[in-house]
Amino acid sequence: MEKNFHRNIIFTKAHLKTNFRFKDVFQIYPCDFADAPKSEYALDNPVVIEYFTDSTKNPEVYSWIKQKNLISGLANQTSQLNKITRLLSAITKHRFFSYSTSDSKWGIIPKENNDESEFNASKIFFPFFYYPNSKNDLRGNEFAAQRHLNSNFISHQNYYLQGSIDNLVDDNTQEISFSDLTEKILENYFNLDEESQKIVDAVAHLICNGIDIKQSMKSLSFISFVSSIETLANYYFRNHKVELHCESCKTIKESSFTCNECGRPIWGVTAKFKTFLSTYISNEESTKSKYNKIYNMRSRIVHNGTLLLGDEQLNWKESKKEDSEWRIHFETMQMARAALANWLIWGPDLKPRD
Repeated sequence: MEKNFHRNIIFTKAHLKTNFRFKDVFQIYPCDFADAPKSEYALDNPVVIEYFTDSTKNPEVYSWIKQKNLISGLANQTSQLNKITRLLSAITKHRFFSYSTSDSKWGIIPKENNDESEFNASKIFFPFFYYPNSKNDLRGNEFAAQRHLNSNFISHQNYYLQGSIDNLVDDNTQEISFSDLTEKILENYFNLDEESQKIVDAVAHLICNGIDIKQSMKSLSFISFVSSIETLANYYFRNHKVELHCESCKTIKESSFTCNECGRPIWGVTAKFKTFLSTYISNEESTKSKYNKIYNMRSRIVHNGTLLLGDEQLNWKESKKEDSEWRIHFETMQMARAALANWLIWGPDLKPRD
């Protein structure tokens, strides 16, 4: 293993005011360098992340690329950064991210410090966090000694879904917090075999996709959260076998799941989803009713093309249906996170509770 140290700027919506370090894998802390820019209008809060890559894992690149070693190293660095930020986003209540595009955009510079001058004309800008001394601030070869307090931890049982939804929403009115089992979750992830780690990476990617498009594409966001749970459920039931009567029409001969009414074998897609959540989240009846609502809403979107309110047209009036959909959407996001975290804590083969 040939370790290379990296210090980068990433972003969060909530404010990070403490230091969090996981062994010698990565460390995050507030970006409070003396020369780092600040703005009262910022909704994305810069955070410093430090981590290592293994240069023996640098991927192959296209043969026509001239600076192969440089590009290969950057690809490895970006992949490792994405892996860490997606995983953190999937097992905490907060989105950790870097700007994924350097495409130019039109915009105006907001006025600050009571500036009463007129706005200047729009200008082209690049979404990039830079200042003259940033190169020096980000230079290093080991984790920085910390002057920030260590993070406070919240009981894992109450971390994802307990309390007011206002306090669970991830925005710049909140402070970043961690579950008291976050370190155990991370340790168990990095101890997984390669196949299982790829499953978790896929689940984390789906959760992050759902978060990133939550406001602009509600229906697809919701489906991403459900798909993340289904991915884990399918892995949980990986030894479940279905024998077919016919490969062409997929008529089932034998299955571990049967219809409650007629007793015939079924694929058990819905049953897998509900059983997995009952096992890794809760098997209380009140919570089970939420699983039904989630899967019914998923079916309406996937099979009937019924989009969530607000996707087709902006809706500014009060709507009990939209409020209900918003709550289910939000709770599904948190359940996806909690399911992944609990799966990593308890392991992939927990005995079903349903």
